[in-house]
Amino acid sequence: MRSSRVGSAPSARTSVLAVAGGVVALCLAVHHLWPAVLSLLVGGAVYYLLAPLVSLLERRRVPRIASTLLLAGLLGGGVATAAWYLVPRVYGEFSSLVSQLPDRLMRLERWLVEESGVLGEGSDERVQAAIDTLLRRSGGVAMELVHRLFGVAMAASGSASSVLFGLIAGLYLLLSGHEVARGLPRWIPPAHRERWVRFGRASSRVLAAYVRARVVASIFIGVSYWIAFALLGLNHALLLAVVGGLLNFIPVVGPLLAAIPAVIVAAFQGVGLVLGVGAVMIVAQQVESLLIGPLLEGRSVRLPPIAIVVVVATGAAIAGIPGMLLAVPVAGLARTALDIFYREAWCERAE
Repeated sequence: MRSSRVGSAPSARTSVLAVAGGVVALCLAVHHLWPAVLSLLVGGAVYYLLAPLVSLLERRRVPRIASTLLLAGLLGGGVATAAWYLVPRVYGEFSSLVSQLPDRLMRLERWLVEESGVLGEGSDERVQAAIDTLLRRSGGVAMELVHRLFGVAMAASGSASSVLFGLIAGLYLLLSGHEVARGLPRWIPPAHRERWVRFGRASSRVLAAYVRARVVASIFIGVSYWIAFALLGLNHALLLAVVGGLLNFIPVVGPLLAAIPAVIVAAFQGVGLVLGVGAVMIVAQQVESLLIGPLLEGRSVRLPPIAIVVVVATGAAIAGIPGMLLAVPVAGLARTALDIFYREAWCERAE
């Protein structure tokens, strides 16, 4: 018995090194093989979103292939309908926002001169020169931002094939994922099989809860922002709601980033609207944090907010936007690996 306990320590270290190597390999893959990673992400998201419904229909004696094709058709039809409705309207609001930018800058300069006195007579020359330079360059910065956004859109359209492959992979996972899960343990040495099986199951639960919670929360945030902004009379309500919903996929940091453009647009319509927009965003985020998160995600990732901020910032530094999207689930998997391979090994040696 003593020899088996002593022998478990090297295997635990080896397992954690293998998980760390997997994280490093994922970072390299995001940099160099992003289309393949995108296909895996889309396939995994489709699988985790639809797997509970497929299992429910299967228990009601609906063949697995029929339920998979039915749900995949409903999902594809819903996404296509949403894209058909949203894309032209979001593009129109974005074009309107860009065309109104020079007028908004002139209004800002006039306010600085007439109301605030920052650029009026007797103002500090250095402050005046700095603001003049900022206003002159803001137009160029805005156009550069537009070009970058169009570049992102073109890159996204170029990734359409990766998304298509991901959808196909998700369908195959729904059809035969349970068989793959049963066959994978045969490739693990018997001495380490039990821990790795538990790690795989725990990781699947973490990813499933995270994906479902992020998708539902982002849809809720986007729809609630759209309705509330439209009722408040905020310009470009649909564009700002879509931005808020997409950025909500990034935990903690995303909602803060989404608040910046919404508050700036509201500021040109009055201070009262700024307060209204801020209240709407705070209430929506509280509903997500207190209801949607605990119901769908629970404590699957088990990371405090400060840790989420750190890992999201690290992901952004390593791989930009893809790194921000992947940072939290990867950190959750690392936490799961430490629990199973190190913490439990320590407890066994202590016993």
